[in-house]
Amino acid sequence: MIKLKSLLNEAIYDHNIWYHGSPSGDLRGGKTGLHLGTFNAAKQALEARIGVPVDGEWDGTREYGKTLLCGKNTLKEKNHSPTGFNCDVPDTNFYPEQSPIHTPYLLLTMKPAIKKYKILCPMTNTNTSPYNDWKANGYMAASLKRGNAKRGFYYRNEGEDYGSVSVVVPNGTYVKEIS
Repeated sequence: MIKLKSLLNEAIYDHNIWYHGSPSGDLRGGKTGLHLGTFNAAKQALEARIGVPVDGEWDGTREYGKTLLCGKNTLKEKNHSPTGFNCDVPDTNFYPEQSPIHTPYLLLTMKPAIKKYKILCPMTNTNTSPYNDWKANGYMAASLKRGNAKRGFYYRNEGEDYGSVSVVVPNGTYVKEIS
């Protein structure tokens, strides 16, 4: 309850708090930049990449390989729609024995976490006029390819936390972790 109250206060009073879930702590971003969003968007994206812990959340305190992950039966009990990594999990809960195929850099000893950040760079648009998800990705990919990416973009999610507003920035040098 306290965590929910804290998240609600942040949403009301500070519009420059964004979340990013990382399996490894790496903030390089990909071909379409570094994506940050609501806590739910970051949680859903991270869980789609590496799995859903049976207990708790990815908070940076436990090793990936020592964390019991939800199998299909538990995902169903939790009303969790399987996406990404979770589509091919066994029926019963399990401990990961290797990195997910689409996240090969994730070592079993890494401690995945969802962390809070503030955006440090100027934004091209506003959070009240976000681009479509695909448009922001295209703009950022083109800017990165040309080597002139210096601004971020707000966009409306079409996947994780559907309808919420997220941001994409060139990479981790454009954000600052906050506690």
